[in-house]
Amino acid sequence: MRIRSSSAKTHPVIVAEASEWFIEFRAGDVNGEARLRFIEWLRRSPEHIQAYLEISGMWAELPTSDPERRIDIASLIVRARNEADVIALNPGNSPPPPNLPAATPSPFWPQPRRAVLAFAALALLASITVLFWAGESSASYVTGIGEQRTIQLADGSTVELNARSSVRVHLTEHQRDVTLLEGQALFRVAKDKHRPFVVRAGDAQVRAVGTEFDVYKKQIATVVTVVEGRVETYDTSGVTGGAPILLSAGEQLTVLPHTVTKPTRTDTLVATAWLQKRLMFEETPLSDVAEEFNRYNRRPLSIDDVELQKVKISGVYSSTDPASLINFLRSQGSIQVIETENQVRVVRRDAH
Repeated sequence: MRIRSSSAKTHPVIVAEASEWFIEFRAGDVNGEARLRFIEWLRRSPEHIQAYLEISGMWAELPTSDPERRIDIASLIVRARNEADVIALNPGNSPPPPNLPAATPSPFWPQPRRAVLAFAALALLASITVLFWAGESSASYVTGIGEQRTIQLADGSTVELNARSSVRVHLTEHQRDVTLLEGQALFRVAKDKHRPFVVRAGDAQVRAVGTEFDVYKKQIATVVTVVEGRVETYDTSGVTGGAPILLSAGEQLTVLPHTVTKPTRTDTLVATAWLQKRLMFEETPLSDVAEEFNRYNRRPLSIDDVELQKVKISGVYSSTDPASLINFLRSQGSIQVIETENQVRVVRRDAH
């Protein structure tokens, strides 16, 4: 079996989750309820499958776990295929897997019962894999600090995912649903009048058919910017009474808790500058500048002074060169920048 991934490098968070599941199976602590959670975790993304296979060393470790061939791998996979919530891998076409060669016993698996549980988990893993390559019905994608990626969806749409962001995609024959769990993404939607493309982020819901728009889920607000075409934006908190707000190219609105701003004209180049690895600010509060800066840098910008957080700055800075913004802040007479190994603190300069 060949496992494909949209990225050669699996995100560390996913690897950590896969490791936890692998340890639980090794310890024999996976009951029926936990097993269902494991299946749900696998369904979220092909990257989850890849990570678990990498951690378990699937083909390398299976022979050493059953040197006397007491475990019938084929029957385990057949049982997995018969589960109500599992779709078989290449149903009707794939013959049972051949017997694996014997190998030297290994202490890697401490008890036969635990080995059986691990085999069962891996069998389910193989059976579920088809969910993602038979139509990409559901998948999740994550980026780390300073990492950006382009995701090609099965319907022809693309998602440009900014740093420190995550999305969950669910495509059906009737609708295309995307949840922006964190961060920012630019959506280029393939036209399909029979399947609306819906993006949910916080209290905002954006509905489009064929268009290009940016959604930025900040800590306390969600900003929607239309680059091309038109979208309908809904406030799911009920502030607007469920009525859609129509946005056209070059317009932007912000959805806050219990408040929705009116659509305003905006420079879309500023909203999408991150695609060129640039940070563009126009009279932007320093608190928002810090939130943006921290998407790209492991040493976060920290501003404790409430008044300093309100200071507005403008300019264009490199997202890959933190010094470009830090040096600008240093040049401000009222601001002092204190750098440590773990953070960059911005404090009010002592008048003396």
